[in-house]
Amino acid sequence: MKKWHYNSAAALLPLLAPSAASDDNDDQCRLYLAESTIPGAGLGIFTGVNLPSHTPVAEPDIVIPLADYEWHTAMAQDFHLLWGEYSWQTNEVSMETDMVSGSALVIGTGCMPNCNFALINAHEGKPEYGHAGLQRKDYGVTGFTGFHNQRMVTDRDIPAGGEIFVNYGEAWFTTRGEDMATVPFAANFDLVDEFLVKFKNISLKYQTSENPDFTKDLWSIVEAEARVIPSRSGSALPLTFEDMQSAQTVGAAESRLPYSMRTVEWLNENGRCMDNIRPGNSTIRDAGRGAFASRFIPKGGLVAPGPVLHIPNKAAMNMYETDPLTGQRDTTKESGKQLILNYCFGHGKSTLLLCPYTSPSAYINHSRKPNARVVWADDTTKNHNADWLQEGVEFLKQQEAIGLSLNFVATRDIRPGEEVFIDYGREWEKAWKKYVKEWKPPIDSDDFAPATTLQKSVLQQDDLLIPLRTISEQEDEPYPQNLVFYCHTATFGTAEDMANEGLYLWGEDVWEYEWSEWNDWSGWEFDANNSARWTPKFPCKIIHRSEEASFDDDGNNIGHRYSAILLTEDEVEENMWAEIIIPQNEKHVIHDIPRAAITVRDKMYSKNEFLHGSFRHAMMIPDDIFPKAWINL
Repeated sequence: MKKWHYNSAAALLPLLAPSAASDDNDDQCRLYLAESTIPGAGLGIFTGVNLPSHTPVAEPDIVIPLADYEWHTAMAQDFHLLWGEYSWQTNEVSMETDMVSGSALVIGTGCMPNCNFALINAHEGKPEYGHAGLQRKDYGVTGFTGFHNQRMVTDRDIPAGGEIFVNYGEAWFTTRGEDMATVPFAANFDLVDEFLVKFKNISLKYQTSENPDFTKDLWSIVEAEARVIPSRSGSALPLTFEDMQSAQTVGAAESRLPYSMRTVEWLNENGRCMDNIRPGNSTIRDAGRGAFASRFIPKGGLVAPGPVLHIPNKAAMNMYETDPLTGQRDTTKESGKQLILNYCFGHGKSTLLLCPYTSPSAYINHSRKPNARVVWADDTTKNHNADWLQEGVEFLKQQEAIGLSLNFVATRDIRPGEEVFIDYGREWEKAWKKYVKEWKPPIDSDDFAPATTLQKSVLQQDDLLIPLRTISEQEDEPYPQNLVFYCHTATFGTAEDMANEGLYLWGEDVWEYEWSEWNDWSGWEFDANNSARWTPKFPCKIIHRSEEASFDDDGNNIGHRYSAILLTEDEVEENMWAEIIIPQNEKHVIHDIPRAAITVRDKMYSKNEFLHGSFRHAMMIPDDIFPKAWINL
């Protein structure tokens, strides 16, 4: 998500060990935004307190779908969309069945941490879904994302002052060209550990009292060779001779730990606190969630940092209808705008959008009597180029990395627990009032219920205990029309595959078989802890439920077992997601399916985030801080 170079490793200088910070001190900032310890990586996030393993790193994030972006833009924009560097794949946030294509924007810790394969110490969970008590009939439900409460959790103990690192995945680096060609992966550190064993054996064999500097000289040769031919493994070598000696005990990866630290004193002076506010249900009707002060914030004090991604042309947020003749977008018929627009700042006289990507600030609501406002960050702030404020929008089109930052600051003293507001501007307020006046609840408002009412995004034990109704039972007690059931099974293939597996054909093109979590030809494996995410899933109809619940080897109730028919190509609706299409002339019946292998999802584009007529409008950046150079309308 940020460009950086491991060849600059020599520039890394270890800092003093972090001073102790009391985890019970509410005045102590728990999370900072500051310059990363990785040279060239830009900003990073650091803990201000000692974090034990399996502990939330920060307040939860929101997740915003970027629906079918490439289709809607037809890749026509003449600038680099920075969101592409910060977005998540839809399956990583339980959103893969909500749209045909697209990505997800995890605003907050999902955008902020860097990746250091030597010291991965945290991971992101899955989001929950809901609209803070609002229902589909409520006018405020379309204005904000329901994907929320996605938390970053520690994988190991992290001392105060430690930088937070997550795993981007190797593909993130291998697909980004030469700049990332020497970033060491976990396997490279393992190779270095093997090399260090051999290196130690050689040094023990040849270093003598007559040649006391043999080991140090040999290590200098290794370092020189690594510089001549840069490689991932060469970049994984210990950074100094002393580190090499340490790595022979703790490992090459762990020898990097001192380089990932800042002192809390340094962070207080050079960083920006990210936990001065926390999310909660807003005090404003139909606003959804809001931001509340975690501690006392004095007038002029920092509420939240707001580094921004710049989008030079707000037309990139437009969404279009489909031309029925060509199947392509019809740019004469705009169907709406991307939801991320509501989280960005704009100006009536400019095409430019500025989108903050820190989570707490995304919760701040509008008021004509605000207690906070946005200002430009200080000129000395890392990754804020004050000179960009004098350049035009055409200049910003050429910038392929972030380089601007706002701060949310208090305009008066804000008490702990008080909701924080800024003024979104008169243009936004006028658009909102018009939207509310014209709002008409969707015709399915009374029938709609999100899939999370039956099953959470990540399958939980209590989800397993809720019996699923069969199609015959649904005649008297139907599920909402927006729901679809997906059966996960590795037992599926062509007729030849089926025959090879010894599966039975009951009648003409009727396949009936027992559920299987794995077989040799499929390559997929069932994973109950991840809701069978690794097995192919098929839209299905439940035709039978066992009379009694089943139990696992530990005696835990894991729910009923089911029989289901996989939907065929003529039954799969356009708004159903399907990995593999069952031919119309075939019938596939699967028996003994465990509850954990059935997921309940919303049909594509049925969630509130995709409703036609949704409220979409950027917040207005104040005239007194908007650069004249950016006015182009």
